[in-house]
Amino acid sequence: MEIEHIIPKAKGGTDDEDNLWLACRLCNNYKGTQTDAVDPVTSKKVKLFNPRKQKWSKHFEWSEDGAQIIGITACGRATVIALQLNNIISVTVRQQWVLAGWHPPKET
Repeated sequence: MEIEHIIPKAKGGTDDEDNLWLACRLCNNYKGTQTDAVDPVTSKKVKLFNPRKQKWSKHFEWSEDGAQIIGITACGRATVIALQLNNIISVTVRQQWVLAGWHPPKET
């Protein structure tokens, strides 16, 4: 995991704790300086998911096999695509976590 800026410094984000989050290297690299993306259903530009301000379960759910993330709102769908959350590496790792009984996580 690495520290990522929710609002990238290149777009005026700060190093304040409320603008920082842990992300895997792949997600962080895919995100880059993006702060919004296009929802594939509505074709509207929307803000990417903000884990500091939004609840994961309101925007995403796990596929039946637990290996893929499904966006259930415009924000969720756009985030899944922009951060390539279902890239082959992530899906393969999640499949192994499911087999080990570690995944999907239980929300508290």
